[in-house]
Amino acid sequence: MSALLDIRDLSIGFVAYGRHRRVLHDVSMRVDEGERVSLIGQSGSGKTVTMRTIIGTLPMPPGKVEKGSIHYDGRSLLDLSPPERNRLKGTGISIVLQDPMLSFNPVLTIGRQMDDIIRYADIRLGQNRSKVDRRAHMIDTLRKVQLTDGGRILNSYPMMLSGGMRQRVLIGMALLNKPRLLIADEPGTALDVTTQDEILALLNRLVAEEGLSLLLITHNLGVVREMADRVYVMERGRIVETGTRDDIFHAPKHPYTRKLMAAVPPLYGDQVRTVTHTATGPLLTIGKVSKRFRTRAGLFNRVTGEVQAVRDVSLRVDKGDIFGVAGESGSGKTTLAKMVMGLTPPTSGEISIDGRPVSEFAGTRAFRKLIQIVYQNPGSSLNPRRTVADQLAVPLKFTGEGRTAIARRIGELLELVDLPQSYGSMYPHELSGGQKQRVAIARALSVNPRILVLDEPTSALDVLVQSTVIDLLNRLRDEFDLTYLFISHDLSLMRNFCNRVAVMLRGEVVETGAVGAIFDAPTHPYTRALLSAIPVISPEEEARKPKVTKEERARVLATSTELED
Repeated sequence: MSALLDIRDLSIGFVAYGRHRRVLHDVSMRVDEGERVSLIGQSGSGKTVTMRTIIGTLPMPPGKVEKGSIHYDGRSLLDLSPPERNRLKGTGISIVLQDPMLSFNPVLTIGRQMDDIIRYADIRLGQNRSKVDRRAHMIDTLRKVQLTDGGRILNSYPMMLSGGMRQRVLIGMALLNKPRLLIADEPGTALDVTTQDEILALLNRLVAEEGLSLLLITHNLGVVREMADRVYVMERGRIVETGTRDDIFHAPKHPYTRKLMAAVPPLYGDQVRTVTHTATGPLLTIGKVSKRFRTRAGLFNRVTGEVQAVRDVSLRVDKGDIFGVAGESGSGKTTLAKMVMGLTPPTSGEISIDGRPVSEFAGTRAFRKLIQIVYQNPGSSLNPRRTVADQLAVPLKFTGEGRTAIARRIGELLELVDLPQSYGSMYPHELSGGQKQRVAIARALSVNPRILVLDEPTSALDVLVQSTVIDLLNRLRDEFDLTYLFISHDLSLMRNFCNRVAVMLRGEVVETGAVGAIFDAPTHPYTRALLSAIPVISPEEEARKPKVTKEERARVLATSTELED
């Protein structure tokens, strides 16, 4: 087969503050016509630099192509003028980025943004389609990505769509001008397992029906196993191994590839880490808690209705538990966590910590010393203008300790999370994703809490960094007798980290119990549907997953395919 994309001996360096650093070293890879190729590796391995060089968005300077070539359909991309390069964007090569919300303009409708893409391509190609023709083309493209209510979607703003719908629209926008190569950069990372499964199935179908070639950039090896024909493994800017999907997954040769495989939490099999814990009495009690939100609209912000986010949830978290709350986006997990943290009051029911109702002391110093939270994205939860030491000092100032004691405590906290004390003088942008999450964990531990609420603490991390963060959390739990409320849609991780799990659907808990019982013998159809959608890396795990057909899953997961309030 002929190569649609052919990269040979590509080396790229960056110059900053008078220092040179090479980030890509003699990278060679190709994508053939109609082929699905995956580029894998941990964060910082060079995947994004490779992708940005292909599409022409790598800033030069400070970046510089030091040697090598990139050919698309026989044309040298590096020798094209900027106008010629721009003509290929969207018409020859299109890209789907990781977070769809960041790819949209929040103040423009979907139709306006799609229309801008078509008109811009028409100008470059010397065409002049009418507004009616452009709208018909947009609706037809949305139909290809399984969005049948195209007219209403075109009139909607991005925030009015669910995460899965935004990702489908983004894929549709990439297809508007009939590209031949589609680059998908972590297309399912920000989505729950069921929505991710639908997006991956959609991409596979589009490759077959539209004659596309696909370059998939990801660190999710389960996704790679389901999607790729061939795989390239990248470590520190070098391609260390390449082969067919079966070659890579059944007989990996390079130590780095084997290390990546070993870091993936298994769903089934002898390698599953079983977490056991003997109950020593309840620490967190949630009794028949419900939460309703009023919806408002119009110039005068009038109340138009109510949304039931959480309905009659009752849970008991014992001292020392790692209690997981699972469910897809919109199931009520985050609302429940906010009520536990005292950030929003329940409409009915009661939440108690150590026998004391949260409503009585939420927001007090005693409450903050009892429970803390670690958020999903450490880059957003840390202040970019403050050093690590300054951010760790903020909660310590409320303890009444002196400056010397606070400085000593900051050093202790950094050591607790396996960071050198010298990191106290650094800013968040100087840290890797895993290091930033360690700082966020250290900040939560600064007041010696008894409960940590972990809201998707590893979803933004690759499997190797995720593994080190989970090891850290396990060590801290044993060392300080912590209790975790772990909120996630990563069920494979939950299987190896939690001792008990509750599954939420549309604000209700539909199944709860020990992790082994839930994963080995799920009783609720929704739990079975969730487990069936998890991408795994071995045929043995695939064989042990619940067998749920797409039709059955669609029936169970018929939550909201319409516009969200």
